[in-house]
Amino acid sequence: MSPEPAPVQRPPLDATRVREAMKSRGMGELWVSRATGSTNDDLVERAKAGRLAHLSVETTEHQEAGHGRLGRGWETPDRSALAVSIYFRPDAGFDPAGLPWLSMLCATAMVRTLSERAGLAAGLKWPNDVVAGGHKLCGVLAQLVLTADGPAVVVGAGLNVSQDRAELPVPTAGSVALLGGRTTDRTELMAGYLDRVAELYAGFAAVHGHADEPGPGDRVSLRQAIARHMVSIGHEVDAHLPDGTVLRGTAEDLGAEGALVLRDAAGKLHHVLAADVFHLRRSDGSYV
Repeated sequence: MSPEPAPVQRPPLDATRVREAMKSRGMGELWVSRATGSTNDDLVERAKAGRLAHLSVETTEHQEAGHGRLGRGWETPDRSALAVSIYFRPDAGFDPAGLPWLSMLCATAMVRTLSERAGLAAGLKWPNDVVAGGHKLCGVLAQLVLTADGPAVVVGAGLNVSQDRAELPVPTAGSVALLGGRTTDRTELMAGYLDRVAELYAGFAAVHGHADEPGPGDRVSLRQAIARHMVSIGHEVDAHLPDGTVLRGTAEDLGAEGALVLRDAAGKLHHVLAADVFHLRRSDGSYV
């Protein structure tokens, strides 16, 4: 009789370590709940109730009713995942046209974190899903918040960390553990993610939210940096539109406002925005 597998170790987040990482980047406050419906909802309510410091963060040990694109739900076993929401309150000189890029900025930060901290070759499935090994590891969702100081944005990221196959909702989902990541320490992953978000945002803010302009010391613009991680580019994809039609074309680039630039069989270019697409799939049937 084979021995039973060792139980999955799911320690609580170390808030002290996370706050130290945030302090080094000049970030705002941190709230850690034992359980909640949605960290995005909680942070949005805090923003509506009073002024929040820029780059404040909400997280939880157990998210029970998270939000995905198109109203999809997201729930995870206790302490098995990261649910992290960040409050962005740009200064007065920030171009409002830069706000839609914040979700992709955060997704790019997660890709880099998974590479640096977990050793996973992750990428972005347009518009802002983080994938590795043919599976989705993380989804990102942004919500606009109108405050007394002007528009702000809350960006939530949900990363599958230690779930086994039975704990994931669909076959296309994966976790850091299942893909052989070298760490499932949620504190390490969260600290790394916040550090990368703050770094990318600092460069973006320095050029006032202009996605095509490199920040100080950067070789490429934010748009170019995101495009480098976009695994959808270079493949034939099917964009399933809300009216039931399908636009098929080769994804060639990431365009203005984060649009995916598709070239159809006739050679015509189409600029597709995330709000216009119900699903994006590879034409060969693979998830990414």
